[in-house]
Amino acid sequence: MSAEALIASEFISTALALILVYFFFKAYRFTRSIHLLGLPVGFSFLAFSYIFLGMSLLYENNVAVSESFLWLRLITQSFGFAFVAFTYYFSSKTERATKFFLGIISFASGISILLFLGALIIAPPFLELPCVNVVDECFRVANLVFLGYVICHLVKHLKPSHVAVSSLMWAPLAFSLLWLAQYSLLICGIDGSQTAFVVAHVARLASLTLLIRIYYWSGRARQ
Repeated sequence: MSAEALIASEFISTALALILVYFFFKAYRFTRSIHLLGLPVGFSFLAFSYIFLGMSLLYENNVAVSESFLWLRLITQSFGFAFVAFTYYFSSKTERATKFFLGIISFASGISILLFLGALIIAPPFLELPCVNVVDECFRVANLVFLGYVICHLVKHLKPSHVAVSSLMWAPLAFSLLWLAQYSLLICGIDGSQTAFVVAHVARLASLTLLIRIYYWSGRARQ
């Protein structure tokens, strides 16, 4: 896959993720359920992760800058999936517990990003950050766990008899494609498989597109 195609796929993914943020925020405003805030926040983090990966590709000739963007991509992507998993885990919890843990996760994500940006400032004279490739697999495994939980939750709570949510029956497939994308990137990181690399990007674009269709259909069904 050429660098131009990769950069284009990242910014297309960003646009698709932002469309999902719009749909999810509308769902939150309609229901006022605190746990639903995890979806627009999570996909906002994912949109930033796609931007950071695109920027790392644009600056691939500058190793230091490219590595910094890759670190930001890993952090924001994992927090994005964490917020999505948070949404489904707390869908059956009390509003008080949901607000408490949403605050904790939001605080942790903000502090993590600020600490990393601070590390970038002091890194040249005092601290050398590890190579992204050293920790990439750990982030991938965490992402697979988050997405695996989401898929299991969705399958467990399917209600095909309800017309208003019938389109949501496809949601497990959409998140399974996101899981496949992360798994393919994990394989690519281990053995450098270009096939896995291409599959990861195609699966991600297919997943985001399917999620948009799902929530568009569900909105029309409610109307």
